[in-house]
Amino acid sequence: MKNEDTRLKIVRLLEPSLCLSCRYASIATVEMENGTSRRMLHCRRFDCDNWQTEEISETPRSIQEES
Repeated sequence: MKNEDTRLKIVRLLEPSLCLSCRYASIATVEMENGTSRRMLHCRRFDCDNWQTEEISETPRSIQEES
């Protein structure tokens, strides 16, 4: 699902419970650059007030949303 126009980053959620009912959030399997996979929330809203960016050494490579 990744293309040149997509920037993937890991952010810190301020109130994770708010994301559970948000129409922009979904559960996804995220493949990291080191080859491992993790389940995370995928937010498709780029101006959300519920997350905060921070410097994280891990970089996601791709996202596979779960149905």
